[in-house]
Amino acid sequence: MTAKLNQRPFGHIQQHPATLYTLSNRNGMSVSVCDFGAIITSIQVPARHGVHECVLGFEQAADYAAPAYRAQYPYLGAVIGRHAGRIRQARAPLNGQILPLAANHHGHQLHGGPVGFDSVPWHFAGSHCDDGGVEIRLSHRSADGDQGYPGQLDVSVCYRLDQHNALSVHFEARSDADTLLNLTQHSYFHLGAPGNTVADHQLQINAADILATNSELMPTGQLAAVAGTPLDFRQPRAIATTAIDTAYVLPEYAQPLQHTAAHVCHPGSGINLKIHTDNPVLVVYNGGFLPKLAVPGRKSLQPYGGICFEAQGYTDAANHTEFPPNLLRAGEVYRRSTVYAFAW
Repeated sequence: MTAKLNQRPFGHIQQHPATLYTLSNRNGMSVSVCDFGAIITSIQVPARHGVHECVLGFEQAADYAAPAYRAQYPYLGAVIGRHAGRIRQARAPLNGQILPLAANHHGHQLHGGPVGFDSVPWHFAGSHCDDGGVEIRLSHRSADGDQGYPGQLDVSVCYRLDQHNALSVHFEARSDADTLLNLTQHSYFHLGAPGNTVADHQLQINAADILATNSELMPTGQLAAVAGTPLDFRQPRAIATTAIDTAYVLPEYAQPLQHTAAHVCHPGSGINLKIHTDNPVLVVYNGGFLPKLAVPGRKSLQPYGGICFEAQGYTDAANHTEFPPNLLRAGEVYRRSTVYAFAW
């Protein structure tokens, strides 16, 4: 059986009509993507106890704009841009000038500002199905000055589900002026039973260092070793009560997509997820600030009810010359890929 792509109306989000695209492979795995925010709304696999939902999300488009959800907004499943993570005081140097960015988090900018890529309509830009898998491409044009960033930016995301149960997320972008860019995907994974947190998930992160941060989770510019700390997951172990909202610095490999950055599994469901990426940093967040919210037909939201693997560049790199820059020069092409490989 070849892979399949279906689409249907998904209602409205913030008065924008939304379409839901569902990618399916021959093994019974499916991935659903909404064209508002390029949100992954669902990942389902046929695990040992039946069809299992692997991410947090909603069945109705309107729920993504509900006041109770937006009040403590967790960016469920969305593409984050132009710049993932925090930027100190919503200011960033670029080409000898200071960019005044749109602040949305205690005077700082978080995840691209108040109207980031998570909160805008994306456009269908093509699809392809063959014996190897199925993919869909969504695109967005960000105007010069959007949230304070220079340059008209054309960005696309390609979601591809292959016949080996791997979901690939590939970003491309071009700008007509030098700008800052740091994209990521913000899905929350939960591989266990409804009602539980992710405390009983087994986690491994193949990184020896993290970005040291202050009390506001802003990088200090230093690296810190994980050895001897609760954030050391180099050997697989249960997440338990560890609170994680941490940027792990990944080892440098010639072919990074062939190496596992992180691995999470749930013994009860038998579902395994491995993350591969060509980004230098993996921000791991186990949902300590998720709101408590009942979700009809889905796993309810609750603190520590899901875990994110946000592959990206260095946090607040523009304000730290010791970090590799998240800089896209005019006319250059930004390309980044992350693969979520499932087994059950």
